[in-house]
Amino acid sequence: MMKSGGTILPRLDEGIRTLATDKQMWWEQPYRIVQTNLRLIDASLDPASLARQARDFGASAITFNVGGIYAFYPTELPLHARNPYITGDLTGEMLAAARREGLRMVGRFDLSKGTKLAYDAHPEWFVHNRAGEPQEYNGTYQACVNGGWAKDYALQILREGISRYDLDGAFFNMTGYQPVDYSGRNRGMCHCANCQSAFAGMFGRELPEREDFSDPAYADYILFKRRTSQAAAQNIYDTVKQLRPSTGIMGNGKGACDFMRLEIQRAVSRPAPEWPHQPGELARWGAAIGRGRAYSCASTNFLDYQWRYASETSHNHMLRFGQQIANGAQIDYYLLGLFDQPNREPLEPVHRFMEWHKANGEHLTGTRSAARVALYHSRTADLHAGATASGKTRNQCFRGAYRLLLEARIPFDFVSDEQMEDADIAEQLARYDVIVLPNTACMSDAEAAAFDAYVAAGGTVIATGETGLYDDRGNRRGEFALASFPAGAPREAIAGLETYFAIGEAELDFPETRLAHLDGWYFPAAAKPGAEAMLSLMPVQQYGPPELCFPQDLASAGPGVLTRAHGEGRVVWLPWLPEWLYFRDGLAEHRDLLAQLIKRATRAPIKLEGAGAIEVTVRDKGDCRMVHLVNYAGQRGSAYEEPPAIAGLRLGVRDVSGTGKALVSGAEIASGSVDAEGYCWIDVPPVKYFEVLVLPRAKA
Repeated sequence: MMKSGGTILPRLDEGIRTLATDKQMWWEQPYRIVQTNLRLIDASLDPASLARQARDFGASAITFNVGGIYAFYPTELPLHARNPYITGDLTGEMLAAARREGLRMVGRFDLSKGTKLAYDAHPEWFVHNRAGEPQEYNGTYQACVNGGWAKDYALQILREGISRYDLDGAFFNMTGYQPVDYSGRNRGMCHCANCQSAFAGMFGRELPEREDFSDPAYADYILFKRRTSQAAAQNIYDTVKQLRPSTGIMGNGKGACDFMRLEIQRAVSRPAPEWPHQPGELARWGAAIGRGRAYSCASTNFLDYQWRYASETSHNHMLRFGQQIANGAQIDYYLLGLFDQPNREPLEPVHRFMEWHKANGEHLTGTRSAARVALYHSRTADLHAGATASGKTRNQCFRGAYRLLLEARIPFDFVSDEQMEDADIAEQLARYDVIVLPNTACMSDAEAAAFDAYVAAGGTVIATGETGLYDDRGNRRGEFALASFPAGAPREAIAGLETYFAIGEAELDFPETRLAHLDGWYFPAAAKPGAEAMLSLMPVQQYGPPELCFPQDLASAGPGVLTRAHGEGRVVWLPWLPEWLYFRDGLAEHRDLLAQLIKRATRAPIKLEGAGAIEVTVRDKGDCRMVHLVNYAGQRGSAYEEPPAIAGLRLGVRDVSGTGKALVSGAEIASGSVDAEGYCWIDVPPVKYFEVLVLPRAKA
């Protein structure tokens, strides 16, 4: 399937054994983790055999159970339940076996729950809902973030495990607030005495009665959960580092950590079809919030929690891996139990991928995106969407923008709201010519000021819908947050419009259509002086019966685009949600409208010609430019099957010259002549699952 070697940069000759001899920040080198989530009955496993299997599978590290809910070693803590099937020190034996095979070992701790042993001794340590009922599931009890288990006893478990075992890394499962159990039931917020006291101490009020913005305390509760979760993560980090500074903390990006582990998994409870871009979305988010830290996206082998032995197809895993490496992520593969899976179909293809990654890892890690466009990712806007008029569209607005950028073949990164108060935020934003804000309704004053400064310095912001109309706690403003915005005070939003925008003859490049349909929200507002308008909102038309489907009034009811210069840059605002319509309907005019507005403000590092469902990203490292091509042709709805190879693609790349290499096919890539726009054109080998082209960068 893949050819190893043939690389341009120095090859990683010894694979996992190279990592085993270098103790300094191993997670910043190419790594491939296999996570074995052990069951209690796996206590009889042979550590030496498992370590050999992981090594032969292509792994450079293995994640293995230590403790938390159950100890996989002979714990001396009375409330830390021992795995009843263990007769010796399984964790210690596994660590020794991993060392012999040149593997790193990441210890897995699940400190989120305790057993009945701990609950009976200290019920006050655990979550209780408003009715006083504990959050029990299969004999385990959810720990309260503010209770004695999380604040004290879990840290004793951690000190015991870290003191005994010189782990290369530590991973902590299901940290923070977890009101939804494994069966998908929301058990409600914790109302234990610890939470009541901590919340009152922080905000001087009682916990909210309802988990929505109709309760005035709910916005405070969102902030409360974030602060206390971060404090808990910091306690864990500090506890480990005090004992073993060299142990790397693997986190979820929402608290203190050395490197990040995000998780790709399907949930059958989510609306179908499954979002196929989850791996790329997670990897882009990891890059945005990581601030240079390494990140991986664990590809979960199974379908969902209820069916942990129903494996995803190998084709799904290959699509996931292609997206991950295209966005700078390391590799993590997550199994329940051991390698003797009842459905073995994915294992050999994943093994071949691991071997390919081992041979080519130096080209896949330590790279930097060369994208000139960014999509704004806002947790604040997500968490407070329920306070806004158009909040129900928020997720699909973001994903519609994601899809249209990907399907327009525009390389893009994320910028996160969690970066916006960084001291160097101006430098971070200056990497991009364009930043897209898809209905980012909730925004702090600091965010708005950073965007205004970015625009004044020459950047372009393209925003839709209610962007900046609410503060970072969901309170509606009297005007848009950005001073650079082309519109003044907003008027009352109009919902449920069923009409069109007329595209003028001289407006944009739509030779085959003069209309773009609108269904849903329109946000009227007066244009500021100097603002320019494009597209004309048509009055609502009759649409039935067919004999009456013609316009009776052609007067414009408002613009479809407002744009205004600010300093050296520009803000473009679409007072509607074309990205939401693209997510729902997939019509090209909504994608092309935004793509054309973006392309007016940037010169892309690549151009890709030819038919096929291909994602393209561009990354640089040293003297090489890596172009990733990911094939989505095997994904149809919720099915992931073998994709046909896509042939006939031509790639135009800026700033490259000479002969490069295709890492999957092994073909040499000869750079053609440079056209008038500075693009060097290349014939791309057929792309099966993905391809990575390593091209020498042109000398300045």
